[in-house]
Amino acid sequence: MVLEVPIFSQKRLDILPVPHYIVCDQTDREGDFMGRKKEVGHEIHVLSNMIGRKIDEEKRQRNMADVSPVQIWVVRYLHEHKGEEICQRDLERDFNVTRSTVTGILQIMEKKGYILRVSVPTDARLKKILLTEKGEKLYYKVRDHIHETETFLVKGMTEEEVEQLLFLLGKIKNNLTT
Repeated sequence: MVLEVPIFSQKRLDILPVPHYIVCDQTDREGDFMGRKKEVGHEIHVLSNMIGRKIDEEKRQRNMADVSPVQIWVVRYLHEHKGEEICQRDLERDFNVTRSTVTGILQIMEKKGYILRVSVPTDARLKKILLTEKGEKLYYKVRDHIHETETFLVKGMTEEEVEQLLFLLGKIKNNLTT
């Protein structure tokens, strides 16, 4: 049986204790838990790297190596909001990224022919973002890839475990935004 026990350590320059979790599967002679120290942030970072490598490998196999993950997210977002007036500000807000980041992403996607930026009749300063036919084809190409990746990530988990994971990840996201 694996038991996770929170412990706290104090770093020299930190004011607040840093929580660590020890994964324990046995005890020593004195009954103290033995195990390897794990930190939530580190584990999330490692998972992010592993997922990124897996996605890159599959993209190479599907001849989509030139499409970045964020371009896929934008294509998916635009497809899911088809018929709505989506502007750069919407992407900044929903992806929690800066204006300059979104500008760079959109410029590259426009050069590749995945999107068009069209002036809004009521405000010439605003440009709505539309998927081109090439962008729509890319959406359908990556839709199956996204589904397969999501299925792979939760393999072996129950529906309740997936819901709990999403709930806990939501708490972490909330902690980072408050």
